[in-house]
Amino acid sequence: MTIYIDDMRLPATVGPVEGVWSHLLSDLPGEEGHAELLDFARRLGLETRWIQNEGTATEHFDVTEPTRQRALALGATPIRYGREVARITMAKRAVSGR
Repeated sequence: MTIYIDDMRLPATVGPVEGVWSHLLSDLPGEEGHAELLDFARRLGLETRWIQNEGTATEHFDVTEPTRQRALALGATPIRYGREVARITMAKRAVSGR
């Protein structure tokens, strides 16, 4: 059971929030990964309605850099954006088919 935070750090404005964005995700497929991700997100102070691609292998939260740093302090594992995120997604798809 691991929560990951990638290093995408893409500058963007999302709604009223301007920031540098990355992704928070679980490596577990299905309901177990969903629950783990929501639990960690709550600990970060994120609203669960902000989840992206809910119920799929690409389920994640977009987070700004200050939240990324708090996630790391709470124990999220840092990973590279791109191949490492793709590896997790492919492994989840192989198990769940989604």
